[in-house]
Amino acid sequence: TGTFLPVLPVLGFWVLHSQTHYSLVLVPIGLIYGFLSVSRKSFGFGVLASVAANGGLVYLLHHNFGYALFEHAQIWLIPGALCVLAAAYLNREQLTPQQFAAIRYITMMIIYVSSTADIFWTGVREAPWLPMVLAVLSVAGVFAGIMLRVRAFLFLGLSFLVLSLVTMILSAHLNLGWEWLWWIAGISLGVAIIAVFALFEKKRNEVLQVVEGLKQWER
Repeated sequence: TGTFLPVLPVLGFWVLHSQTHYSLVLVPIGLIYGFLSVSRKSFGFGVLASVAANGGLVYLLHHNFGYALFEHAQIWLIPGALCVLAAAYLNREQLTPQQFAAIRYITMMIIYVSSTADIFWTGVREAPWLPMVLAVLSVAGVFAGIMLRVRAFLFLGLSFLVLSLVTMILSAHLNLGWEWLWWIAGISLGVAIIAVFALFEKKRNEVLQVVEGLKQWER
């Protein structure tokens, strides 16, 4: 029962009229459950640590900076998704391969979808850097997939990288009137497709070996 004692200050904050900042209550509790997660190799404590730590971040963003969920969703959701992903990785021996793969896909989708939602909610005209943020996250996911040999990171990163590029091209067309950018993008895509087919015909065996190698990666 001692492991649930840190929950009492969380509940007591709303019952009593405390002058303490709520983030200062939640962050130490997150650290306590993070220590328990590592020491006991418990994924459940890892999730509790993630909820507590990110609850403190959410409270800080909302009450001190005035950020709402539907204004900057990625600031709210990405830290929590990364914490859950880290907890799953540290406790992967306690999870089945199917559970571990499902957590990877869900957390990565939360990261990419929240960043994409920010683009549509805020608008590229108001925040032209948001598609670049999505592109950076996507490239990071691709490199993580290659280094860790995880297909989920690679495929999702490539998919949302394409989405970020299309968004930037569409924004340049609508906001700046750069119609020629569509022509360049179309020609570049055509050249890339031809190059891929030429590479496949010239080095069929090597390409098939790469594809077979991808099948051996973790899901």
